[in-house]
Amino acid sequence: MESIKLVILESPYAGDIFANVAYARRCLKDCALRGESAQASHLLLTQVLDDTNVDERALGIALGLAWRSVAHYSVFYTDRGWSNGMIAALSSALLERRPLKLRALDGAVQFPDPFDISTDLFSAVDLSTASAHA
Repeated sequence: MESIKLVILESPYAGDIFANVAYARRCLKDCALRGESAQASHLLLTQVLDDTNVDERALGIALGLAWRSVAHYSVFYTDRGWSNGMIAALSSALLERRPLKLRALDGAVQFPDPFDISTDLFSAVDLSTASAHA
């Protein structure tokens, strides 16, 4: 196995939380099958912090983003669209020139709308597949 990559997993949480958590779990598995150890703060921290409480939501976001200093890159899964949190994370990654990948499990990668699509964003589209999907 190639060396394991540490990644930040970005996918929607708010809205249809049940469906979004199920989707995030699929994304987490996809990362694992690619040899990526994904940090998915929206799956973990929402179990102990109240996402509807402004202060606790801000804390959860800050705790999740603290992983940026050790992550090889961020991975954005876009099948279920772009949440405000995902757009903020994307903007931060582009501004700070941190590596990122855009992926979709069930179709084409979706881009946030509206968004100033740069060449860097197009080059981030990852069309590869995990070695074994279940």
